[in-house]
Amino acid sequence: MATRKIFHVEFREPIDGKRHYYFGSKAAIFQRFTLEQVGITYRSLRNVGSIKDEPYINKQCTIWQGELISSPQSNKEDE
Repeated sequence: MATRKIFHVEFREPIDGKRHYYFGSKAAIFQRFTLEQVGITYRSLRNVGSIKDEPYINKQCTIWQGELISSPQSNKEDE
């Protein structure tokens, strides 16, 4: 099995009709959303350290770090 980091952002108020978004890096969050929407700068979020065990929470959103687990690639179509 392969694993990689995934960041789950849950907004208090929906943005574009959704509250939950998923990203492959902290930087990707800020390519999609503004500082005002997220409520923290990219640099500050990096300085928070690990958010794997304890999520980052502010007035705009909650950000968790998790793992995306996938099976090894095969020649078969996804079932």
